[in-house]
Amino acid sequence: MSALDRIERLPDWPARMTAPVAAAYMGVSQSTFLTRFAAIGMKEGGNTLWAKLQLDTIVAQQFNLTPIVAPSAAPAPVDEYEAWKASRKKG
Repeated sequence: MSALDRIERLPDWPARMTAPVAAAYMGVSQSTFLTRFAAIGMKEGGNTLWAKLQLDTIVAQQFNLTPIVAPSAAPAPVDEYEAWKASRKKG
């Protein structure tokens, strides 16, 4: 099953995307996406991921729209993944 097949099963675009999914989200080919946006990807293990919010901000800038900003008034949620990673380092 391809990345785009998996996306069709989701209710919305994921917060973090691999190159094929992020390219589809931005409406360009994967090679064009990597040429334009490879530098802003975040390495995690063997994957490079792009944040949906970051891509939305780029689109807003391209079209001179009000940038999309993550809500800052709400308390930051506990990052369970980061907590799990930290717990593994202690052991």
